[in-house]
Amino acid sequence: MDDYGWIEYTQNWDAVDDESAAWPIFAVAASTTSELIYTGDSSGRLTTFTMNDPGAPLDRQTSILCAQTSIRRVCPLQAEVFVQSDDAVQVITNGGRKVFARTTSPNDGFTAAAVSQDSKTEAFVCTSAGAGSLLDLATGRLVKRASVEMSSGVALLARERLVLGSADGMLAVRDPRAAFNLVQAATAFSGPVADLAMHEWNIFACGAQSGPDASYQPVADTTVKVYDVRNLSQPLAPIELGAEEDEEIVAAPSRLQVCGGELWICHDSGYAETRTLASGGQEMGHSYIEPALDEYSFMSAFCITPSGQAALVADTAGILHVWSSSEEPQLSKDGGVADILERVDDLHSSEWPPPRGHDVPIDDESISLSCVEMPAIREPLLSRMSTERWDVGRPVSFVDPGILGSLKMMDAVGYAPNPRTGRRNQQHFGRGWRQRWKGGAAGMDDDGELTHGRSKFLSQQRRWGQSVNPSPASTSVPGDGGGGVLGYGSAPSSTRDSGAYAASARSAMGSPATKPATVVAGSAPGGKVPKHMQQMRIAYSRFGVEDFDFSLYNSTRWSGLEGNISNAYANALLQLLFFSAEFRALMLSHCAGNCPEPSCLSCQLGLLFRMLASADGASCHATLLLRVLSERPEAAALALLEELNGSTAAGAAATVAAVGAGAGSGGPSYALLAQRLMRFFLEQTNNESQWPTSELPLYYLKPDTGDAPKQRIVEHVFGFPQQTRTTCPVCKTANDRESHVFSVDLEPPQGAAGLASVLAGGLVSVKRAESQRNSRKADMLGLIERSLARLETTRAWCACCKKFQLLQTEKRITRAPVGYLALNFPSLAPSQTLSGVGGSAATGVSSTSAAAADSTSAAVSGGASSTQAGSGANEDGSSWQMTLPTVFELNVEAGDCTVDHPVRVRAVEHPDTSAADTAAADDGGSQPPSVLGDAGGRFELVALVSSIRDVRRGPEHLIVHVRDPENPAAWLLFNDFLVQPVTEDSVVGLYDWWREPSIAIYANTQRQQLAEVVDAVCRHHPYKISPKILTTPKSILDSQQLQHQQQLRQQPTYFQRSHAGRLGSPSSLQNTNNGNSRMRNRAVPLSKAEAGLLERGEFKCALDAEFVVLEEAKMEVFSDGTRSLHRPPMHALARLSAVRANGGDLHGVPFIDDYVAISRPIADLATLYSGIHAGDLTVGISPYRLSTMKEVYKKLRLLVDSNCVFIGHGLKHDFRVCNISVPIALQRDTMLLFQSPSHIRPISLRFLYWYFYRKSIQTREHSSVEDAQATLKVYESYCKCVDGKPDDAIESVLDAIYTVGANMSWKLPDQKI
Repeated sequence: MDDYGWIEYTQNWDAVDDESAAWPIFAVAASTTSELIYTGDSSGRLTTFTMNDPGAPLDRQTSILCAQTSIRRVCPLQAEVFVQSDDAVQVITNGGRKVFARTTSPNDGFTAAAVSQDSKTEAFVCTSAGAGSLLDLATGRLVKRASVEMSSGVALLARERLVLGSADGMLAVRDPRAAFNLVQAATAFSGPVADLAMHEWNIFACGAQSGPDASYQPVADTTVKVYDVRNLSQPLAPIELGAEEDEEIVAAPSRLQVCGGELWICHDSGYAETRTLASGGQEMGHSYIEPALDEYSFMSAFCITPSGQAALVADTAGILHVWSSSEEPQLSKDGGVADILERVDDLHSSEWPPPRGHDVPIDDESISLSCVEMPAIREPLLSRMSTERWDVGRPVSFVDPGILGSLKMMDAVGYAPNPRTGRRNQQHFGRGWRQRWKGGAAGMDDDGELTHGRSKFLSQQRRWGQSVNPSPASTSVPGDGGGGVLGYGSAPSSTRDSGAYAASARSAMGSPATKPATVVAGSAPGGKVPKHMQQMRIAYSRFGVEDFDFSLYNSTRWSGLEGNISNAYANALLQLLFFSAEFRALMLSHCAGNCPEPSCLSCQLGLLFRMLASADGASCHATLLLRVLSERPEAAALALLEELNGSTAAGAAATVAAVGAGAGSGGPSYALLAQRLMRFFLEQTNNESQWPTSELPLYYLKPDTGDAPKQRIVEHVFGFPQQTRTTCPVCKTANDRESHVFSVDLEPPQGAAGLASVLAGGLVSVKRAESQRNSRKADMLGLIERSLARLETTRAWCACCKKFQLLQTEKRITRAPVGYLALNFPSLAPSQTLSGVGGSAATGVSSTSAAAADSTSAAVSGGASSTQAGSGANEDGSSWQMTLPTVFELNVEAGDCTVDHPVRVRAVEHPDTSAADTAAADDGGSQPPSVLGDAGGRFELVALVSSIRDVRRGPEHLIVHVRDPENPAAWLLFNDFLVQPVTEDSVVGLYDWWREPSIAIYANTQRQQLAEVVDAVCRHHPYKISPKILTTPKSILDSQQLQHQQQLRQQPTYFQRSHAGRLGSPSSLQNTNNGNSRMRNRAVPLSKAEAGLLERGEFKCALDAEFVVLEEAKMEVFSDGTRSLHRPPMHALARLSAVRANGGDLHGVPFIDDYVAISRPIADLATLYSGIHAGDLTVGISPYRLSTMKEVYKKLRLLVDSNCVFIGHGLKHDFRVCNISVPIALQRDTMLLFQSPSHIRPISLRFLYWYFYRKSIQTREHSSVEDAQATLKVYESYCKCVDGKPDDAIESVLDAIYTVGANMSWKLPDQKI
């Protein structure tokens, strides 16, 4: 094979069976006498490997833990290996026996070591304090001592010279023959020296320079400095490594090695190139390698084997990349077989082989154990390292993250509150300690019980051969039944072309084998939070979030919502609103209309509900909705955003959260935030979604609003009318006010709010007030009854008396809810239990309403309770020691506020009996159903939002239980992306210390009139997005853009003048994007015939999208160089292009080419990959016709609803960022169609297009139109390869593509090397 034939031979994870458990590799080397590869990782483990077949993992030979800190350097000797770690230097035999070891103090660790390249018998080591030592490698004896430069990071011992490179960029040459005296020195870099290499008398050095503006962060120097070791004062010509404008490789040299007349230079990205030594490194060599490192990893070790036939690159993800220039590479020059046993240094017999069997003296330590005869066996020995992990007993337990999160350091000692979760000086392992140990320190996040032992990542499932299955086949809308309230919902049509089978067969987005939907209980043994109610966290592999298998956490047909985005605490409320059939139908009807408001919450809710209804159990996320929510000024003013709530939350909410969350929580109470956000959603949608009065039934219209042009309907789905009467006890003046209440705030079970309200007037004594409080009902029905008709006393201004008086305010319900009744639970401290502890007084916080201004804090005595405590209660138990009623009857007495008992709430003895029959039995059957709907009705529990406060696993989070619409007797749990069936007892029983209810939704069982109103709205405004958005596209931003273009013709701005070469003159821009033209940018709208194909479900298109980065990835970098990804970068859609794929004259012509206006700050435009420049997405500056995100999303939603077939490259990532779920049957992903099952590497679109058409794309910046057209042509080539051919015909094509790509190292001819 020629010099251009370097290919990736294999990849090897330095872990037994788990990629996430791999330690970063900091040292790698190859033996000079045998076929052994040495690796040293950050855990102090030295491992040896031998080569295997191409593509197969390396064979592990030995693995020993030889150091307590990271191994920095490994240098193979004859039959031993020299190892330098931070705390020790040692020589170890290939069999694992330690020849000698020298250690140092923890504060003065070894920083550099160099083995003599001439004799291999001596090594020089130095510490951070500048103490140098010359060691004899045979005996470990100290030969010489010397004082050298402090913080020397690299060393080189050759040609009777010692060259040191320090952290301040200095090169020093010392003479070993004269007590290591300094001969000469030179400053090569302003930052630390990274590595050194020597050829003859030339020294090659790479390092770093100080950052821009003299910052403390060093930046890799793009040059390799060259010196003559005999004269450092006159540097030679440096090796320039600066990349060209179109070069994708960023020069960051950090490793150097001389081999075979060439200088190998390896960069941080893993890319390694060669320079010829004959030219002093000025001429390019013919060899290079380019390993595909993880996005969040970088090169940590590099080595060229002594034979020059293989290159070893290790990264911080624990992956060893092996590249080879030969099909059967040899590591050593001799090419001998690996011998991992110790050599026989001194034999008593001069003959070879040495004596064997019984003739071997047992006490002679100079004879190797290999001389002992072994029986002839065919099976592997037990001493051979296998891939199976052995159980060695209980490990040391890990500290709870909740304790570490509240840790405060003082004088190098950490202090944290005792959570009192276990006994003092004892550690409880539990039954799952083995599972926690397998996950290391992340064992607290182990979800083995939920995933049934399967890997969380799709890439590992494919590597381990775990089976996958498609998503559930059901696609109907919940609660619709095909023609109910929604009247919409059809399954996607079957695939129509030859690529359907291949796309589904090669798809990497499959889910594991179907698991039976097991109904789980609510509590775990011992009062612990069960796994399915703990906070769900997404794990990230080297392939990003797309590699996470969400289907392991959902075995139902309902879709969950991901919680790794800001303000994701709203997921529970969004699921609650989605399962409210009438509200969902109204939002769907509204979003399909022509709402011009870009930040309309009703439209965003409707689009999200449509995605959840058609996702078929696939995981979704509400990024667009939550992004619109964060941009609403009302949400920020009400402190509904997580990033603002830390400083603006109400005092009651902060106090309750700090007390209720346990030790050191101090965060906002999500239970109260959920109640505020629920009220905000209902109020905003009630104002945004209004329908014409003429389209509603006559009996729906109110007498005082019959002449209004539009009516609000959301207020009839949720809530009830309320009458408020304020009376002055002195002048007897009364004022009445009518209002609508979306939710009712319950009082605490102790009646603390009532006691504080009575005592505020000063008319009664404390003893009498407590007596009145204890006489009240303490069960849930009594709380509901008191909350619907309550009497409060407040000090306010009386307009008649002209002074402040103690005014009595009476609030009562005037009509039973016709839809849903929402109950808000107050957030209580754990000390406010009904049972009390020892009858002692406790201080609690009462907040009966999140929006109430008169929330008070009162001292509550722990009296006796009239309810029984559950088995899960303890001394720190929940404040709600009761069971929620699943069904109750509500009767509202007609009349004014003078009625003594206006509201009656009673339990239902026979839940199977209808409310109409019960009312007829009580009143003799004389009451018509319409009057019954106003006077009262039967209400059934349909949803419950709860707050989970588990200090062991992190902050508070919300879950929601809803009734299954397909089986009203069953319940479903939604915990972000986890969806599981649960029992009803686990929902209604409020006995767990870690759970507090937040919102309970009761539905009126008689909603016929409300259903008729919603049906009338859906009949006049069905959910059907008009195809006019594709035939005559317009945007609300067109008028602003047109006005700006007219201003540019008169006086171009600075931005226009500075980008004149790219954008052209203002007049040409005006002619291109004429305001009266039907074209948007480069897109030609659909014709009527094409719109007909779209409505019939026969339309195809090729799609591509470009994105910008709104927020960079959040990760943690540790001292050893490893990185932990906490959140991936947040992308936003910048440009969406779609071209026709149905043939004809306009085949391949775009019909969508929209630039999305973005008002938020952009962290990275990624111009090289997106083609987006500064100002392209800003209204008033952009040279393009911009569109809002909602307008672009509705176009994409219309294509998905019309069963349009999408052709693209990497569609999974595109659809994820666009926040839309597309069935697999409608996707034709060329990245998956052209991926061989035997190869991990996906093929780029650029290479596929060049392979089939010998043309290049993406030569400069990416263009979504160009990429979509190229994808369409590549897909057409795929169809030609499979149409009319055997099923395995594509396999030969794939083999040919991978062969050509490997020979070219996946570099196109126009790419510079």
